[in-house]
Amino acid sequence: MTGRMPGPTSHTLFSQRLRLHYVDWGNPTKPPLVLLHGGRDHCRNWDWTAAALREDWHIIAPDLRGHGDSQWSADGSYTMAGYVYDLAQLVHQQRLAPVTIVAHSLGGQIALRYAGLYPDTVARLVAVEGLGPSPARLAEGRTKTIVERMDEWIGEQRTLAGRLPRRYPSIEDAFRRMQDENPHLHRRAGAPPDRARRQSERGRDVQLEVRQLRPSVAAV
Repeated sequence: MTGRMPGPTSHTLFSQRLRLHYVDWGNPTKPPLVLLHGGRDHCRNWDWTAAALREDWHIIAPDLRGHGDSQWSADGSYTMAGYVYDLAQLVHQQRLAPVTIVAHSLGGQIALRYAGLYPDTVARLVAVEGLGPSPARLAEGRTKTIVERMDEWIGEQRTLAGRLPRRYPSIEDAFRRMQDENPHLHRRAGAPPDRARRQSERGRDVQLEVRQLRPSVAAV
């Protein structure tokens, strides 16, 4: 019976002073293959793909900035230019060119732009759902343009930013509103801290001095 093949090893690279994480599935003598995940995802979502391809490829799967185990952007900005730069740094620092890239969604957009900038460094590119709506769908009016979507999003953010948080005279009133909004909320989960402390079955291990933390006016 053959033993189970080991998983990938974790590594770090730096791009614009950000600490970025990637995993390497070994087999460095084989052609390099970068697996680039989509938004709100992480590099280990490619595990099943890497396991199937690792014997024929040297697979590297990075975490995009702000995703997985990569560092967050210090200024909270996640521009396409920053993502493309990170990919360029990975390929350059690890000497992967010419590299094959398989990318999904946001990763596909990044990889397509990178390939347009540095075509000589890309051997093959597979972009899964990375192109956005087709020109035909845009022409039919079934999909909003990027300009329309951005304008709508900015308007929504301004509306949210202009709203003041709801204020309540006491913490009990705030919890009562939570229970009214969510009928599935367990009574103990919605109980004020003092009552929840008294009802706790774990005794002194979880007793909290909630009186010192309890605000006179709660905002939810």
